[in-house]
Amino acid sequence: MSFGSAPRSAVARFPRSCYFVGGFGVAAITFWFLVLWFDIVNSTLGLNVVYDTRPWWLRTLMGLATWLPWLALVAVGAARVWFGRQVRAMAFAIGVGTHQAVVMGWLFVAPTVDAAFHGRPFDSVAWRTNDQTDVMWPARLAMVDDLLARHELRGMSRESVTALLGPRDDTPSFRDWDAAYWLGPERGLFRIDSEWLVLRFGSDGRVQEYQIVRD
Repeated sequence: MSFGSAPRSAVARFPRSCYFVGGFGVAAITFWFLVLWFDIVNSTLGLNVVYDTRPWWLRTLMGLATWLPWLALVAVGAARVWFGRQVRAMAFAIGVGTHQAVVMGWLFVAPTVDAAFHGRPFDSVAWRTNDQTDVMWPARLAMVDDLLARHELRGMSRESVTALLGPRDDTPSFRDWDAAYWLGPERGLFRIDSEWLVLRFGSDGRVQEYQIVRD
């Protein structure tokens, strides 16, 4: 660079890296907006909406966010044809693809890590109280894996189940089961439904079957 000339931009100096970061960034921003939209529009913007009551502009914005990484990729590809090698379309595409690969890995790993982090030993009194200070991880949801590992519910009498877990929750759901206990929001990335522990008793009054189900 000669004396007095302007410094070269980062894009000119590191084109592949910059286009890669650009592709990754576009994909990341749109993905996290789609994941966190509920908190953004309700907590930050002060709205009071759920998925089915989203205003038209929010539905449009979320639809655009879904397609934005691919529209951006098409635009960068067109710029490559128009401006030539200075536009690094392949690096941009790799950035978008890398984010998608990271997300897929996260979808498989993150729920397991989250459940392990929040898991706690089963305690009958705490189960009955079911403290919900942490709305995403109420006490029952945090303890249910340890409950099933330490207590063999199958074959347990109805009286023993009630002594251990308390009376069944009053819910119109799962009427084909004899007992149902609400655990909390379903575990996983998209925590939309609820998880329940349901039990069915045989004619001898003992647990014949139990499952963790979603409503």
